[in-house]
Amino acid sequence: MKISFIFLIFSLFLLVPSVFAHCPLCTAATGAAVAVTRFYGLDDSVVGIFVGGMVVATGLWINNLLKKRNNGKEYLPFQSSISLLVSFILTIATLYFANLIGPNNQFKIFGIDKILFGALIGMIVSFASFRSHDILRTFNRNKNYFPYQSIFIFLVSLAASSFILYLVM
Repeated sequence: MKISFIFLIFSLFLLVPSVFAHCPLCTAATGAAVAVTRFYGLDDSVVGIFVGGMVVATGLWINNLLKKRNNGKEYLPFQSSISLLVSFILTIATLYFANLIGPNNQFKIFGIDKILFGALIGMIVSFASFRSHDILRTFNRNKNYFPYQSIFIFLVSLAASSFILYLVM
């Protein structure tokens, strides 16, 4: 029964547009996802994994958008790292002001908020999935094995890690 709700939450994250990931709609969707998962007894860290994936995807999307607008060149040194950091800070600030994380939050693991814990795992998994995609392309003469390979690897990696974390928690 609880496993089907993981896939429900996973589907919700697929339906939420990630173009402007820090818009009020996405903030409300994240809050709603946390509320739904708490109601059904799922751990906040499971949702946090998808939040971490959103942070990385948004940061990389912003970096690619800026590069595209500047004819493939970066505006700033370390632009990719800066865009990822800004995405992370804005996400954490949004979660804090929505009272989903913070010192008064009762949902903690190892002394940190479970959503933040899951987000860190989600960020690590996201970087690993994009690196796996790059390695696969290297073996296939810089071509994908199938259409939307990077998105597929990204989403499957997040879903698998959330399922594993769900089993552990």
